[in-house]
Amino acid sequence: MPEATQGIRGLRVMKKNLMIFAAAALATTLAIPALAGPVGVSRTYNSAPSDAATIAELQDAAQKATWDGMNGNKNNIVFARKNYEINRLIDRLNNGQPVDPAEIDMALEPAHVW
Repeated sequence: MPEATQGIRGLRVMKKNLMIFAAAALATTLAIPALAGPVGVSRTYNSAPSDAATIAELQDAAQKATWDGMNGNKNNIVFARKNYEINRLIDRLNNGQPVDPAEIDMALEPAHVW
């Protein structure tokens, strides 16, 4: 009989430890989304400097896109779209809105016709 009592006592200890572990796992699982922060928070970009040289460079790129569209590629819509995107970027810079430097780099790249 003492062996049976010792076995039951061992099961109680294991059951207690298992319950503590399960409770901790459940609490962690439920707490992780709360600690992760809100979803859909917009990124904060380092605003690109809106100096006159950057704006002039963008204006040159817009004119080049228009010229390329008229001369070499005969009114291809890709060049008109590129011109429009660059002009929107220039407007955002002139209005003091934050602009990602990567957007400026992409705007300065030539339009690609596939």
